[in-house]
Amino acid sequence: MKANWKIALMCVAAIAFVACNNKKDPKGGGGGEEGEYVKPISVSDNSLADWDKLPAEFVVESVCPQGAAKLGLKSVKAYADKYYIFLQVEPNPEDIVDLEWVPFHVYINTDNSDATGGYGDEFTDPNADVLLEGAVFGNAEASSLAEAAIAWAPGVFKWWGEVGGSGWQWTDPSVEHSADDKWGAIIGEGELQGTTSQFVNGKFEIEIMRELVPAEKGWSEEQIGLGFDIQQNWTSVGILPAVKATDDNPNGLTAKLIVKINK
Repeated sequence: MKANWKIALMCVAAIAFVACNNKKDPKGGGGGEEGEYVKPISVSDNSLADWDKLPAEFVVESVCPQGAAKLGLKSVKAYADKYYIFLQVEPNPEDIVDLEWVPFHVYINTDNSDATGGYGDEFTDPNADVLLEGAVFGNAEASSLAEAAIAWAPGVFKWWGEVGGSGWQWTDPSVEHSADDKWGAIIGEGELQGTTSQFVNGKFEIEIMRELVPAEKGWSEEQIGLGFDIQQNWTSVGILPAVKATDDNPNGLTAKLIVKINK
């Protein structure tokens, strides 16, 4: 990434954050000036009540089905507007038992196209352009998920494999990666601005500012695709969306959630 491009994005973030006011109605009915952007979800209020006020036609949910191959995620909700992606994610404490470092991944089809991206390992639509990776729990001595919860501060990886391909091809294969180059991330863990989270009522709630996540082919302003996994010791124990496992589909794989942008 070029430095001036990053600076430009930081300026966009600053403008949007100044405009945001978590206490107002997302349609501007909270007393703000006409046309002012109002963030519809707060991830610092220790509440999930904001989700009840969202327009239902733009909220997409995936619930772990009976007979799923991996049970580590109970449910995921997603909502996206012109600036942010918001997530509400419920892990399964019966499957998330090692709390020392629990990676959570978000796979994104940023441009709403099958002509870019890949990663058919966990989803039947291998079109993910970007991967966000960060830990949501990080305390091996904790006695509960709430005690172990940490702020999600993911790194950003881009797809390096063939279009429609599979395998963990999220880094440049011509380079031997290490901590010195952020393990191949285009933005290192903890460096992504505009992303934060809270853990409340057994769920973690996340906000992601789309414009600060680099996407080579840009971001669709109509809809995006989202897939999720949660891991133990770097092995996925929960994947959503998912369907019931069968002999023909033993891992219960299905396509990512399609999330329409509320413009």
